[in-house]
This record gives sequence, structure tokens and C-alpha cells, in this order.
Amino acid sequence: MKITCRLTHPVSIDMAFDVHGLTVLLGRSGEGKTTMLKALAGLLPSEGTPFDGLPPQARPIGYVPQSLCLFPHLLIWQNVAFSLDGADRRAKAVALLERFGLAAFADRRPRQLSGGQQQRVALARALARAPELLLLDEPTSALDPVTRDEVVAELIGISRNGRPAVLASTHDRQMALAADHLVILVQGRVVQQGRPADLMANPACAEVAGLLGLKQNAA
Repeated sequence: MKITCRLTHPVSIDMAFDVHGLTVLLGRSGEGKTTMLKALAGLLPSEGTPFDGLPPQARPIGYVPQSLCLFPHLLIWQNVAFSLDGADRRAKAVALLERFGLAAFADRRPRQLSGGQQQRVALARALARAPELLLLDEPTSALDPVTRDEVVAELIGISRNGRPAVLASTHDRQMALAADHLVILVQGRVVQQGRPADLMANPACAEVAGLLGLKQNAA
């Protein structure tokens, strides 16, 4: 999938990159990662492909913001089923929760779950729409190392099933190195993209090397 995005507010962004499997946008805070995801989701006015002109509800996208935005007054299964229709909403929601090992928590509320469990509920809710593209904003930022590794493994599994592709923003270097495709942002622009191993072996500039944790030889 080819992504292009242009907008001027709240920050100036003009990006073009590819999404293959689990794709990670890696950059420091303030580089426009969250803005980019919101624009792709249709929550900010922008121009680009492949969803230009479509309202948010018509875009084949699942979006998980950093705050997760689970509905505290709804049960877990009701959160997952929010976008579903029909009499079998609960059955479909529980089936998605089962995929993440959370079927037993279907009748609890979000506050009764751990951070990692809430992250999985948010993923299940996003997948309920059967999206073509799953957008994740800093999906590992609030997780402990063990839970982070589990969530990253789940995202890899989701993306390698063929649909949806996964685009995640992060400044988590470990998650970036586990991706299928890595896009490096510096000052709101794409400066390099490709397989993580290729970027590690041949960073395009000192900024990329720094983001990847590589030491630069003195001149």
C-alpha cells in the first residue's frame, strides 16, 4: 500500500512511503507521527492517497489512539461490538476477544483490566471493522517489557495474515527493529525507509543512525 499525506495544520507534513506488513513510523516526539495517523483516519483535513475525500466512517481503517479511548461505561464485549450490527454482535465480539485470550473478561469493564489487556481490547475493537489498514499510535508506550513483546508479537501475527496491514507510530526502537518495514521521520519528513536490517547496515544520515541507536565514528 502506498501512502501519501499532505497537510499544513497543526504541523506541516508532506510524506510518501510504503506499508508492508507491520510498518513502523519511527521518530522523536514532535515529528508529526500522531498527526499523520489522525490525517489518515480522516480526523484532520489533509490531501493524499489512498483515502482522500472519504469521511472517517467510510474509510476502511481501524484506529487505536495512544489513550485507547475505551468506553468506561460499557462492558468489554460491548466496546468490541461498538461498530457491529445484528443480533449476533456479542458472539462476534467474543470471538474477537478469544483471539486475544480475553473471552473470559467479556462482561468486565475496562477499569478491571490491566494496561496490556486494555490494549488488546482496543485492538479487537479496531479489527471488528474488518479494516484494510490498522493505525496504532504508540502501542507499546504504556506497557512493561514483557507485555510489550507480547503485543508486538500479536501485531506481527495480525499483519502477516494478509489483512489488515499495520501502521504503527513509535519512538520504541525495539518495536521498530521487529517491523517488516521501517519509515524514519526527521523534522516531519521521511528521510529513509526499508527493512530494519538494511537501515541498520546503511543509515542515510546521522539522525537515522541516532534513532536506531548506532554509534557514529568520529571524523
